[in-house]
Amino acid sequence: MMKYKFLFTFAVTAFLTFCSFGTQAFAAGYTGYLDGVSGDAVTGWAWDSSSPQSSVSVEAVLTDGASGSVIKRASAAAQEHYSHLAAQGIGTGNYGFSADLSLLSLPDGTYTVQAWVNGTELPNRLTLVISQGSVNVTSVSSLRSLGVFKTTAYCPCSVCSEGWGRHTSTGAIAASRHTIAVDPRVIPYGSRVLINGVVYTAEDRGGRVKGNHIDIFFDTHSETRQYGTRSAEVFLLP
Repeated sequence: MMKYKFLFTFAVTAFLTFCSFGTQAFAAGYTGYLDGVSGDAVTGWAWDSSSPQSSVSVEAVLTDGASGSVIKRASAAAQEHYSHLAAQGIGTGNYGFSADLSLLSLPDGTYTVQAWVNGTELPNRLTLVISQGSVNVTSVSSLRSLGVFKTTAYCPCSVCSEGWGRHTSTGAIAASRHTIAVDPRVIPYGSRVLINGVVYTAEDRGGRVKGNHIDIFFDTHSETRQYGTRSAEVFLLP
């Protein structure tokens, strides 16, 4: 009886080992890279090294840098010919893709792009800064830092705006996720800055906004109360 039990245990172990090695041997070798941006689309390449004659489908995901929420997803077949891939010995070179994420229609701010092939994420991500209709691939650390500022909030109510409503000292109409009040001796009017993933324009000033202090415009007073007072690093956009 012990002999048969041993043989049964050996057979099961051998079968599981074979399945394990077989799975590893035939597992897809997905890889690729996100190259950059072209108009509304993000571009790159992806392939399955275990099946170089086949094309794969790529899912690109765009995330809001301020909220972390997913803004858009787009799928694309990686089948465009990239001569530099073929020159590097990467299969046939027919692995390029362009995934339309409607980038030019997005509001100013920072965004992150990631891409997957059948559940495998490509090895890099792109950080995008969108400002005044242009899309730049960059990293926040490469922007010029103005330092850490005290940030507060205001809105069109009579308490916050002292009767000015949405009218600003520069003549612009204040808008949420756009207008900030600054000390123009520190940040000149018209400057565009990045704060916590959102691009703002210096369009206003306040009597108590002096030095390294920025007042951020919101639509409602409840939003200003929720924001309170925070410290944030401020980056100057070109």
